[in-house]
Amino acid sequence: MASSTKKKHVEVREEDKEEQVVHRSEDEDSDDDNSGEEESADEEINEEIQVDFEAFPPEQGDFHGIKKLLQQLFLKSSVDISGVTDIILSQNHIGCVLKQSEAQIAEESDSDDEIDDNIYGIASVISLSDKQDIPCVKQIRGLLLTKCDQCADKNILAEFKKLMTSDQNKVGLLISERFFNIPPQLAPPLHQSLQDDLSKAKMKNDKYNFDFFVLMCKSYETLEERKKKKKRKESKLYEEERNVFFSNAEDEIFQEEAILKFKYSITEETDTAIGGCWSSDETQLGTFRTVLVVPASRMDHIVKEIQTNLNE
Repeated sequence: MASSTKKKHVEVREEDKEEQVVHRSEDEDSDDDNSGEEESADEEINEEIQVDFEAFPPEQGDFHGIKKLLQQLFLKSSVDISGVTDIILSQNHIGCVLKQSEAQIAEESDSDDEIDDNIYGIASVISLSDKQDIPCVKQIRGLLLTKCDQCADKNILAEFKKLMTSDQNKVGLLISERFFNIPPQLAPPLHQSLQDDLSKAKMKNDKYNFDFFVLMCKSYETLEERKKKKKRKESKLYEEERNVFFSNAEDEIFQEEAILKFKYSITEETDTAIGGCWSSDETQLGTFRTVLVVPASRMDHIVKEIQTNLNE
């Protein structure tokens, strides 16, 4: 696949995109009175918006967009996000970036100068084995091992250390980041496309023939439940709990297939309502990273499950 070619076209209809619509109505109606603004906003909030997305191989001009998406994953950790972005760009035959359709933007814009080059999603894999001597990969490995040591059960820690340090295992960090308001229906083609890329790549280079994938999933948990568990002095073992929510819907499917998993709080690292501690129906939520280890042999099944559950 040439880096200049378009990879996949995905069309998704989004309904009730409140934040984007409300912001637009405020700009357009700034000269109206307050009641007029409210009526206009109310009308437009219920507007159905159809958005076309296209997936492209990552290219150098996508650097800042990719880095912004990675920032919401790593937050204030010591990981060199610029270095991670450079790796993704250096292997642009693996994975893709998600952009709004150029044809749709051109149709809706008054001039070519208004074409939006924002990145709305990224799917890629970074080798934690082959590239372990690269500083940013060392930092990711160190972050994962440190958090596992602090938060996981001893048995899980032992297995995770063995997995990460064994020369016999090829481990890849599976990155699937999207902005929070991107519909989950985009997940199936993105994951299928990524696996197709890996299938082609490992035929040419064995370093892409991964044995396991590690995922760092954005998750949330009700703080009230955690306080109750602390009082009951329950163990640190990760449990399949009903009060845990994932930012990416498909991560629930990955969780079902995971052979190892642990989570750690990042609430103190967040300073926004989306990424941090926030309220849903008067229930306070804490923000976590749930780390999953999934056998590469289960990826075909996982992708099929994602397609079955998230396709409309």
